[in-house]
Amino acid sequence: MTPDTPPPDAGRRPPKRRRAGRAAGEASPQQAGRAQGEGAGRRHERRVARLAALQEERKAARIAARRAERKAARAAERRAARLAAAQEEARQAAADPDALPPADAPLGVVARHLTVEFRPFSERRPSLRRHGLEALRRHEKPIVAVDDVSLNIYRGEALGIIGSNGAGKTTLLRVLAGTLPSDTGTVEVYSEEPPTMLSLGAGFNRNLSGRRNIYLGGLAAGLQRDQIDAMFDDIVEYSGLGEAIDRPASTYSSGMFARLTFAVAIRRRPQILLLDEVFAVGDQAFRKKSSETMKELLADAGTIVMVSHSLGRLRVFCHRLAWMESGRLMAVGNPQAVAAMYLAHLGMTEEEEEDD
Repeated sequence: MTPDTPPPDAGRRPPKRRRAGRAAGEASPQQAGRAQGEGAGRRHERRVARLAALQEERKAARIAARRAERKAARAAERRAARLAAAQEEARQAAADPDALPPADAPLGVVARHLTVEFRPFSERRPSLRRHGLEALRRHEKPIVAVDDVSLNIYRGEALGIIGSNGAGKTTLLRVLAGTLPSDTGTVEVYSEEPPTMLSLGAGFNRNLSGRRNIYLGGLAAGLQRDQIDAMFDDIVEYSGLGEAIDRPASTYSSGMFARLTFAVAIRRRPQILLLDEVFAVGDQAFRKKSSETMKELLADAGTIVMVSHSLGRLRVFCHRLAWMESGRLMAVGNPQAVAAMYLAHLGMTEEEEEDD
């Protein structure tokens, strides 16, 4: 090639530089912007839908709450009406001279303005630092178990105490028995011996045999050993345990154990007997026997005060009922009227109570 000869590609156009293009399937900025806008719109729609659903749920909850309030108010009105009717029946029954003991009936126990308070405590592990801090800021409100209760109980009378759990029935019974001192008030007992309180398991040990439990319960009731020896055979016969008397009490059924405790208490012929949930214990035959024995005790001018949830039996056996609620004595008088007041307070009918 001579110097005057042009290069082979001298007359050609130089190749175009390939412009950096978009990869296959890559969206343009406009398309990306539109996609972002559509995504934001969908997210906004979902947020709006969630907010609307939440508002609907809250609205439904408010409507349900208002309906529940109206239903509870109507139920409270019906309960108040039933209680008012029961109170009117109680006032009419109280006007009946046969509903109360005669004016000249001798007194057995008189309780005046009894109040028992328990101080709440914490179950946390005690420490000197915590004890000091609690002593500085001791502001716990005491629990009032019995609140200014005054009650006259007559000789030859059976008084039943009814009420909900935690109403203070057992606490009042313990105060009358003298095993628990009251914070205020007095108890006067018109008897040659202190009241005998019978509660299931009180003064007995299930790890011992029935024979030893007779002596243990008798000694706890204030009897001497020779007195227990004299009445031992009668107690065994009355309880109906037979050869089971030498078995450990842990092998007894609840009815057998209740029969043993009742037999030990009743064979003393106490002048004042306090029963805590042991009225008419055992099977049907023993219930009949125990009821007859308590009637004999009443005939001898004895006094029986019993706590029980068996309204049917109390209405038949007791001369009067006392209704306690939250430590207060709500009503005392005719068994039918007081039981009706109590059931009205619970919102129950007599048919429902009998079914229970």
